[in-house]
Amino acid sequence: MSVEPGRAVELSVVIPTHADAPCLELTLRSLRRQTLDPDRFEVIVVRDGGDGSQYSGIADAGKGLRLHFVERPERGGRAAARNEAARRATAPLLLFLDADSYATPDLLRRHLDHHRDPSAPAVLMGRRDETGIEHVHAALADQPTMPVPRLRGRGGGDMRFGTEEGPSGDDWLLAGWLFCFTHNASVRRDVFEAVGGFDEGFGLRWGLEDMELFYRVHAHLGVLNRNFAYDDLAAVYHLPHHRNVIQNWNDFMDNLDRVALKYPVVEWEFAGPVDVARAAERVVHYRRAMDDCVRRSWCRIGPAVQRLAGRLPGDRVLWVGTGSAEAGLPDGALTYDYGAPAGPANFHLVGIRPPVAADSLDAVVSVDFWRYLYWEDLCQFVNVAGALADEVHLVSTGAELSARFDPDPASLGYLGRVMGAAFETTLTEVDGLGTVLRLRPHHRAAVAAG
Repeated sequence: MSVEPGRAVELSVVIPTHADAPCLELTLRSLRRQTLDPDRFEVIVVRDGGDGSQYSGIADAGKGLRLHFVERPERGGRAAARNEAARRATAPLLLFLDADSYATPDLLRRHLDHHRDPSAPAVLMGRRDETGIEHVHAALADQPTMPVPRLRGRGGGDMRFGTEEGPSGDDWLLAGWLFCFTHNASVRRDVFEAVGGFDEGFGLRWGLEDMELFYRVHAHLGVLNRNFAYDDLAAVYHLPHHRNVIQNWNDFMDNLDRVALKYPVVEWEFAGPVDVARAAERVVHYRRAMDDCVRRSWCRIGPAVQRLAGRLPGDRVLWVGTGSAEAGLPDGALTYDYGAPAGPANFHLVGIRPPVAADSLDAVVSVDFWRYLYWEDLCQFVNVAGALADEVHLVSTGAELSARFDPDPASLGYLGRVMGAAFETTLTEVDGLGTVLRLRPHHRAAVAAG
């Protein structure tokens, strides 16, 4: 097949590259074998600084493609390189690959077919199987597939999933941005431009610039909407290349701290470099819980403010729940109010990693929302809260929520006893409010007693 001059392309493939010409050569050769006609797509490669001499044969590797090779003399990072490529794209659909994404023959056609349906989710993710040096002979021989096992941990598989089949069900797609790496993901160009493209502030640090982009796409389209789809047959192979694993890990964690401060919301509270499926489960569960509380007027802060304020050791309080606008809180009060916009003093968090300084509060009060927490997350919440404040108050109003825990007196008593390993605990009935479990970290209780 040959390219038909003058025909408008339907899909633009975006590839950044830096010091990985051997991988890029194989990736371009795989794009020449696509079942999609070559006059229907273009390939835009941006070399992000570094030594350009190793790329001298790239034109031959991409022979027969609408290949645009752009060279940036100064390195700006992967976000900057992808933005440069996207600016030069002419198609209404962008497919992001990496230089080491060896494509199966149907890859581009499957991405394009997905987006032909106007009701389809805005982002399509494809599969990426890991490879080792023992598999490269197939790519070097221009074979359309590589002989890698599809099960993670056996020399292959998709690093995001723990099984050959991928994650079960489709709820995980409600947090699909957590899985949305730019080695194989497509999105309409108008959506990409609407969110401002990649954040070039990541600079040369490795990791998260792709997830952060697709989080903004998700927020732009509505966090409770199904904005992501997954196609196991739209597949690439991740070619082996040299990695500085320690540097990558350090970069990733620095970037995670940066993004978590930028977005004080539950989506980034559980993001991390491992166990993406577990993080997605948490995000989906807690977003639904927050939505429940807001829609049904549950977890109201107001009654707790009226009944507890005089019992607290000070005015510096973090209130967790909903309805803070009607609660009569003083200016500057901190809240996790899921019905109010997130901002400098209101975070849509569970409380695992809050942007609040240790020992800066007098108390943390959670009105019913703590009942939604997984047990390990509840333990982490009270541990973190105990580092922020003198006291932690878990309020159970007795409301029949769609929560994980429906506290009866015996269960609340047991909760108080098991928390006794780290806290001095007091269980109290408060008229007009409900049952309150007060937790005072042992070291704070000892200081107060002394």
